[in-house]
Amino acid sequence: MAEEWVPGPGQGPRAGPKGTAPGLKPLSLVSTDMEADALRYRMLAQHLRAVIFQLDARGHFTLLGASWEELTDLKVASTLGTSLVDALHPVDREPVRGWLRALAAREQDGFRHEVRILTRTGTCWVELFAQASPSLAGEVVGILTDISERRRAQDAVTTRERCLAAVVEVQRRLLMHEPEGHLYQDILAPLGRASGASRAYVFEAHRDVMGRLRVIQRAEWCMAGISPRSQSPSEIALEEELFPEQAALLSAGQPLQFLASETPPRFRAGLARQGILSALLLPVRVNGEVFGFIGFDNCVEAHRWEAVAVSLLAGAAGALSLALEQRSTDALRARAEATLRRTEAGFHLLIEGFPDPVMVHANLHVLYANPAAVRYLGYEGQAGLVGLPLQRLLPLKDQDSLMRHVAEARSGLTSVRSSDVTLVRVDGQEVVADIVTLGMTFEGWPALVTIARDFTERKQMQARLMLSDRMASMGTLSAGIAHELNNPLSYVIANLEFVHATLQPEEFDLARVPDWRQALEEARQGAERVRQIVRQLKTFSRVEEERQEQVDLHRVLDSVAQMATSEVKHRARLVKEYGPLPSITGNDGKLFQVFLNLVINAAHAIPEGSVDENEIRLVTVEDARGWAVVEVRDTGGGIPPDNLSRIFEPFFTTKPQGVGTGLGLSICLTLVRAHGGDITVESTVGKGTVFRVSLPPSQHEEGTRPAPAVAPVPTRMRVLIVDDEPQVAAALGRLLEDHVVDIAHGGAQGLDLLLLGEQYDVIFCDLLMPELTGMDFHAEVSARLPALAHRFIFMTGGGFTPRAREFLANGAHRVLDKPFDKADVQRLMIEVLSRCQ
Repeated sequence: MAEEWVPGPGQGPRAGPKGTAPGLKPLSLVSTDMEADALRYRMLAQHLRAVIFQLDARGHFTLLGASWEELTDLKVASTLGTSLVDALHPVDREPVRGWLRALAAREQDGFRHEVRILTRTGTCWVELFAQASPSLAGEVVGILTDISERRRAQDAVTTRERCLAAVVEVQRRLLMHEPEGHLYQDILAPLGRASGASRAYVFEAHRDVMGRLRVIQRAEWCMAGISPRSQSPSEIALEEELFPEQAALLSAGQPLQFLASETPPRFRAGLARQGILSALLLPVRVNGEVFGFIGFDNCVEAHRWEAVAVSLLAGAAGALSLALEQRSTDALRARAEATLRRTEAGFHLLIEGFPDPVMVHANLHVLYANPAAVRYLGYEGQAGLVGLPLQRLLPLKDQDSLMRHVAEARSGLTSVRSSDVTLVRVDGQEVVADIVTLGMTFEGWPALVTIARDFTERKQMQARLMLSDRMASMGTLSAGIAHELNNPLSYVIANLEFVHATLQPEEFDLARVPDWRQALEEARQGAERVRQIVRQLKTFSRVEEERQEQVDLHRVLDSVAQMATSEVKHRARLVKEYGPLPSITGNDGKLFQVFLNLVINAAHAIPEGSVDENEIRLVTVEDARGWAVVEVRDTGGGIPPDNLSRIFEPFFTTKPQGVGTGLGLSICLTLVRAHGGDITVESTVGKGTVFRVSLPPSQHEEGTRPAPAVAPVPTRMRVLIVDDEPQVAAALGRLLEDHVVDIAHGGAQGLDLLLLGEQYDVIFCDLLMPELTGMDFHAEVSARLPALAHRFIFMTGGGFTPRAREFLANGAHRVLDKPFDKADVQRLMIEVLSRCQ
């Protein structure tokens, strides 16, 4: 019987074994190869930390990596044959079901989204990547990557921000509230939204004749789509609604939170009827007795509230306690006295146990500090802080910022705006804090209360997010940057090869001199293009620096336009409409990132292929306030109204998967507000969008300073070049051919020359060299030959170590950026000579 044959994968028309058709492989061998591939795939799946999976046409698991058990605490064997969709949190099931259908129908090749997976004890966040199998119709392969830690960090920062803002808002409302008003209803909405709960409500409590705690609901707030707890609230006994341990905690006035799944079955059924997956109850005390509770239900996801959120929300419950005590105060008291007592008592109750540092101050002196502030600033007790001038708590560079912040708060601004300052602990250590200041009455006199938060956690998160966004931008631009570099490099190399090949001493042809000059001029122009692109990249890399200086916004926008050329040129014309602008102070690298994001977003809003019909316009004007305004206008598809209110939210994006991170606009807003400015947006669907960035003018305009006297430049100077790259040293030497030049290939050689007694007018020194760095070389020269210490010009290609960055930070050293030209070199030589006269 003849053996059957099928084509082997990737085989061409070559002869097979004797008696077989060319390019064919026996079925038995194919089967063996497939089994080997499957075995290798299964072995790989067992050892990866990410979970590899495979689904059949029904969306059921047919293969699952061993890491599944570590991720979910569920057995692989029991999960195989079940549905991926059923393994997800209910909120994520329908979207994933739709994406899987699209894969099965070959409407898309793959997708990548962040979703929640059900575990034995709850849920965890994963990045779900899935791709249609190229071999079997309907089959899907993919990877689940655990991102719970990152999501927890993001959620913790967001929750802290929301809760703190809510506490400030609740305190403000309660202090202004009239006794006959609806105290409960006014505070539930901000607390409910800040806590992330589905419902928020207030129970009032009393004890019956048997001493049992009974409660009745007095007010309720529900998020959209969540039904109320009860249409007609009735009085209930806590012991009948909760199990004994929970009831005992509440009766004692202790906070209580629980997951519905942890309660006994008879209680769980009642919670299920109200859709409660987890709950938090915070006691409200009046005159030392439990008066009631503020409650929060989560009907979307079963999770516990974090300790910092509970602490902040408990502070709001304490403020409500004082407001309720005020309602029972003797009505014959004067309203002013009652308001004062309510304010001060509410203040003390709220902040004594507040997790963040709080200080009360007036006339720039500390009047009161809570225990958290005492610990944060390193003092042994409150007495060390009370009476201290505020200026003693800040370094000199941040004192002007504090004065402005205090002036705004004293002026009675209704909005609360945070400010970043550096605080000095008692031991001299500096810590960065985010502060909010509000007006209040303290011991009968106007005062200010400042709430501080350690900025380290949020700053680290922002740094990671900005790095992620910069990397995404660089990923978007990388192909275009490579194209922009390769074009000039192509003709630089080609022209130089032409000159090198034809310029032979033995066959010198004067007739070719014009051709050589033309080739060299084109090579020089191409090298200049490369240098400008590299300089833009260096500007983009300076986002982490905190330096503040005068910024030329038009120069920043020109750099952005050049960097974004590859994204714009196939979609629209880029038009510059520059007007006069006031001087602004800021960080050019951070502003570069802002405008680069806005221009790239504008480009992505316009489809490729209609360049003549579309434009991106950069407009600069000075507004009526004297602020600098930059508009980025596009003629793209516009932003729907439903999305317009969310575009600055972190991780919100309308771009296709893999195109946008959802971080860009959020980071733009953060960076612009750090400069004291703001971003607004206007958009019309089908017509386009305008992003408007407003930046305040410099606070201290420097007057025109007389130009420093320029020392006459000797026609012939002695110059030392110290660089471990021979080609760089030789090229610089050629630029200085009118002077006497010595070259040392490294710091050790340079030091030997100087110690032999050689004298130099200028020393060019590479900053980063092996063995003896430019910094170490300078230190040796400063110690042994101090007269030469101010004659240095340091050369750098832009790769800074932390030590090198710190070395150059004080601005005392002249720096020549590579690549350089003759004008740069001469300018710095004149500066050095002027300084040494």
